[in-house]
Amino acid sequence: MSKPVRLSRQAREEVLEAARRYGAQRTELRAEFLAAVDEVLERVIRYAPHLGSPPGVDPALGVKRVFMKRFPYSVYFIELPTRFRVLAFAHARRKPHYWLGRR
Repeated sequence: MSKPVRLSRQAREEVLEAARRYGAQRTELRAEFLAAVDEVLERVIRYAPHLGSPPGVDPALGVKRVFMKRFPYSVYFIELPTRFRVLAFAHARRKPHYWLGRR
């Protein structure tokens, strides 16, 4: 049985804000972005043990990163005993590691 994925409040807000921005550009982009979010979360569930720590982050924190396809976002998450906790959906052009204080 696979572990569920839970988004932090901040990560959920980041997804919703990005979806809103993409939808403002083109209606169908919102749906495409949300489909990419679903796909990347499935990859978290499937490949988490094989994903590595992001550069510049202490591996002891247990934070892992996976890149979204097509959109310039990375998903930062930790694996807990009963679930995966997504800390951030970070845009590639944002300040690096702004999310480090999240748990």
